Amino acid sequence: MHCALIAAAISLLMPGLRTPDASYFGPTPVAMVADEETKYLAFQIFTNYSNKPEVAQLLSNGMRDPLTPGNQALLNYVNDIKQRIGTVGMGSNRLAVMLGPLCFEQTDAEISQYISNAFDIALQTNVAIGFHIDDSIFWANRKDLLTDPNNLETADWDAPPSMGRRLDWSKTPTQAPPQMCFNSPAIQRAVRRRSMVIGRAIVAGTAQLAQHKHPELFAGVIVGWETMIGQEFSTGKYLGYRALQNRGFNREHPPRDINIERESIVKEFIDRWTAGIAATGVSPQSIYSHTAFLSHRSFELGADKSVTYMQRAKNSAYSQHNHFAPPSVAFGDNHRPGFSTYPQPGLFDDIYSELTKHKQEHWASSEGTNMQPDSGPGQSGMNMETYLARMFNHGATVVNVFAWGLGGDAMKTMNFRLVTEGAEAIAAYRKFLSGAPLTEVKGDASTIQERLPPKIHKIQNELPAWVQKSGRPERAAEATALMKRLQQCIETSNFDEAEKIADEIIKMMQKGA
Repeated sequence: MHCALIAAAISLLMPGLRTPDASYFGPTPVAMVADEETKYLAFQIFTNYSNKPEVAQLLSNGMRDPLTPGNQALLNYVNDIKQRIGTVGMGSNRLAVMLGPLCFEQTDAEISQYISNAFDIALQTNVAIGFHIDDSIFWANRKDLLTDPNNLETADWDAPPSMGRRLDWSKTPTQAPPQMCFNSPAIQRAVRRRSMVIGRAIVAGTAQLAQHKHPELFAGVIVGWETMIGQEFSTGKYLGYRALQNRGFNREHPPRDINIERESIVKEFIDRWTAGIAATGVSPQSIYSHTAFLSHRSFELGADKSVTYMQRAKNSAYSQHNHFAPPSVAFGDNHRPGFSTYPQPGLFDDIYSELTKHKQEHWASSEGTNMQPDSGPGQSGMNMETYLARMFNHGATVVNVFAWGLGGDAMKTMNFRLVTEGAEAIAAYRKFLSGAPLTEVKGDASTIQERLPPKIHKIQNELPAWVQKSGRPERAAEATALMKRLQQCIETSNFDEAEKIADEIIKMMQKGA
């Protein structure tokens, strides 16, 4: 009984695949960047590009109004952000919104008009505008590409084409269109064409801003929506074999390291997108990639079966677990690196290390807020000011905050809103936009998500034997009551209280039976 309760507690504690931070302590090899380059505090707005209700719902997460550049609802939305924060910024610190996803579901004409209308919003509101591209997830309208099996990934050398890609955006995986084969000739041509359509529209928009003497109102373009080679929806198998075959490999002659080869394919795909945009005249300093990775520190916790931080990390290689998009693939000649930055142990340390390795100062938080998915508010171990400081004080020029205005009834969504729109967060935004230095509050290098799993594991291993050794019904009753309280706290994301109860159980066991 006790083991069952603990197992349930452990499964509830562990975040899902998209959990990207909470190692805000430790080395900071990238010095605070002291220059006058504009830094953007941006808020992601999920604009409705589709007339398909199920697609709009998936992307907007129940947002109260369908938003499209050019309509009054979006203008009202931007003004709401501006008014509630109370400032558009001072000096080189600016308020911005990121609009997207821009994706293959839209036509070239729709993309161009979308971008043009967005620049009009920047001039109307004095809020900087940026764009967020979905490079490969949503492309169901491209029947010209989807009907050719050469454009679809496979899960083995001789496997049939993928029928759907798995998205771990919630506790229940969602099925998206099949995984693109990143290096098929038709996909390469489509990417080149679409990237240049986007680039030309941005160049026209920035020219408009320059005419009005407001070039700072362009915050940049984020290329990718956590770019990766994903998994087959029906089987969970990792994909990428079609792209490997396009590189000349097969079952009899596989690459020396199949995972590193797939990393190279992901990087090549990102580079193709950003090169196309840069070729139109958009500065590489305004182009950012977007990948998501599990930090080495978190992976090491999960790889040890006795300390499970993320269940799927136990038996997979680091590269595979990151869907062949470790932090190194985010760097390129035509863009700055960008990462998802939801708090997890070691994430920022890994980013700093990778920046140093690549001699790269500037980067972006392409997606994130001060909460781990499925953890609840207050569990990251830092306040919003420290969260922002861990980025802006260490070279970030764009921080794209998710969850402003998201609706729906799900508690998970509401938790994100509490973190992103709460009073403490608003105060941190205002401080940054005022130009005042952000303060990083340092503390114990361990975080609750590192401390709690080992305690639960200790209880799981030792409590049943302790109860049996005592032979006293009152001890069993006491242990069962504490375990129920522990489970309830984890179910409600009250991890601080859960840790107190775990400490109480361990203390009880240490007293002897």
